[in-house]
Amino acid sequence: MKILNKIEEYILLITFPLMTIITVAGTTVRYLELGSLTWSEEAARYLMIIAAFAGISLGFRENSHLGLSFFVGKIPVQARKVLEIARNLLVLLFCVMLTFFAFQIVQQQMQVTQYSPAMRIPMWIVYIPVFLGGIMMTVRVLQSIFWPAEADSSQEVML
Repeated sequence: MKILNKIEEYILLITFPLMTIITVAGTTVRYLELGSLTWSEEAARYLMIIAAFAGISLGFRENSHLGLSFFVGKIPVQARKVLEIARNLLVLLFCVMLTFFAFQIVQQQMQVTQYSPAMRIPMWIVYIPVFLGGIMMTVRVLQSIFWPAEADSSQEVML
C-alpha cells in the first residue's frame, strides 16, 4: 500500500501546480491580448480530473471524506458498526461499477478513435484516469473494510 500512497501523493504534487501554471499562463496570455492558448483550458480540465480521482483515493485512505458525525454520535455503537459496513459496501459497489464502466468507455474510445478538440489527443487517454481512479478507490475501500487500522488514520467512524 505504500506504493499507492506515493502514487497518490505524487499525482497531486504534480497536477495541482501544473494545473495552476497552465491556467495562469492561459489567462495572462488572453489578458495581455497576445492571442490565446487554445489548449490551456482543456489541459487544466484533464489535470483536474486526474487530481480529483487521486484526491478521492487519498480521502479514503485518510478517512477524511465528509461524514455526518453529529448524527453518528447519536447512534448506538452496534448500529454504527452496521451502518459503517453498509456504507462501505455501497461505496465499494459504486467504485466497482465506476471502474467497470470506465473500462468499457476506454475500450469503446479506442475503437472509434475520437480526439479531444483542442489538444488533439485520443479520448481514450482522457478516460484512463477515470478507470485508474476507480481502481485506486476500490483498493482503498477494500483496505478500509478488511484492514481498517491501516486505512483509517482517524478514530472517528464516518458515514
